[in-house]
Amino acid sequence: MPRPLIEIRSLQYRAGKKLILEDASLRLDAGETLGLIGRTGAGKTSLLRCMLGLSFATAGEVLLFGEPATALSRANKARLGYVPQSPGLPASQKVSALLQLVASWQPNWQADWCAGLLERFRLDAEQRVGSLSVGQQQLLSLVMAIGHKPELLVLDEPVASLDPVTRRDVAATLAELQADGTSIVFSTHILSELERLASHVAVIEDGRIGLHCESDEIRLALRRWQISSPADQLLSLAMPAQLDVPGLLRYRRIDARHASLLVDTRQGADSSRMPGLVSEQALNLEDFVVEYLQ
Repeated sequence: MPRPLIEIRSLQYRAGKKLILEDASLRLDAGETLGLIGRTGAGKTSLLRCMLGLSFATAGEVLLFGEPATALSRANKARLGYVPQSPGLPASQKVSALLQLVASWQPNWQADWCAGLLERFRLDAEQRVGSLSVGQQQLLSLVMAIGHKPELLVLDEPVASLDPVTRRDVAATLAELQADGTSIVFSTHILSELERLASHVAVIEDGRIGLHCESDEIRLALRRWQISSPADQLLSLAMPAQLDVPGLLRYRRIDARHASLLVDTRQGADSSRMPGLVSEQALNLEDFVVEYLQ
């Protein structure tokens, strides 16, 4: 079996006394694109930083290209691209000078590809970084990260400051990279990107990986059941462990007579065996995320 690009085993991370990540495990194989989702403060950025060796885990192990992430060789660093949530670029530099600097330490830099990206994103090479908008700086940070067509690209909220048209341009660019063999990990709250790009989805909640699966599994196997008891019967719904539903992922009691369940039908879930009136709905990724995190 080929070695995974990323392997995270039982990761724990603390910021001071605060526990941010607890027993998080994850794997990414070549050719996969992983969308990392979760509520604000769930630990997504911390997980990405530990993944890249930028933050030191309290416990557990992170391997990148088979090497410890905190001791990555120069050759493997050249296989990476990374766009942080806040780029922090030098304001006094011209765009062209900053890209030349990145190219000087990146042996696989592709100048023609980079020039095409500047044109696509409407970035002026002679403009100073400090005069760029927040969104333009985010785009420049992306160009810096992908100018060498990395084997692995890690993006932390890559389109948060962009307008819808530019977000579409970025999605098209990432799709080109995917076609060329780049594997991608990205966190996002904009679920249209997740729908378009991700071959896999991982949900992080309270510092743990709650679910990690292929995107198609969500569409094909996961269902939302809406339970409604007849008017003359108050359905008293218990906690999920007492419902005895195979494949139960989430239970949400709406009121005394209504509840919503998220179930995995591959594990034998059968709505016909549930008490009360049941409606069953297939889920797209946005529906799933809302139902899972609610």
